Amino acid sequence: MNAITLVLIAFGLSFIGSLPFGIINMAVAHTALQKGLKAALIVAAGAAFIEFFQVFVALKFTWLFTDGGSMEQYLHIIAMAVFLAAGIYFFFFAKSKAAPPDPGKTSRVHNLFGRGMFVSTLNVMAIPYWVFYGAWLTAEGVLEHDNTSVLLFSSGTVLGTFTLLLCYALLGDRILSKYENVTRWVNRFIGLVLFGLGVYQLVKVVGM
Repeated sequence: MNAITLVLIAFGLSFIGSLPFGIINMAVAHTALQKGLKAALIVAAGAAFIEFFQVFVALKFTWLFTDGGSMEQYLHIIAMAVFLAAGIYFFFFAKSKAAPPDPGKTSRVHNLFGRGMFVSTLNVMAIPYWVFYGAWLTAEGVLEHDNTSVLLFSSGTVLGTFTLLLCYALLGDRILSKYENVTRWVNRFIGLVLFGLGVYQLVKVVGM
């Protein structure tokens, strides 16, 4: 797999995975409103820094599941079910309301990087998210079992996360004032992407 292509795939998955409202992007948007763009970018950098290690560990962990050809067919079936179910959920049932962050929890400027690291560490779903995608991409032949591929992929996720958080920082006031509408369209977009991946996996399963 071409290095640039691998980074771009990681970038896209990370960008899309960070779209829904959560503790990290809300912290960045809120910091932008309270302390300005520079402070928000420091929080974003701290969060992206932690994600590098989360992704690296997750991808290494996927080798436990992808070593051996017998897992590949089952993985495609699991991926199909997960993508279709998640796509339907995000498009039709995901909530479009999110609670605004507590203004009293804004940190001092010199602690902003640490705050970003802290809120990223609280994102307990990051490792399972990347374990799943790591196993799927390995089964597809996109991700190879070597340190160079893992480092490139992890770096791509950092860029994707930081870019998405930059968008939240730049549009913080608009995003926070329009929770419901923004979240609804974000959920529908993610739902369509996941449903499309589910259909792709279905085609592969049928063709096995």
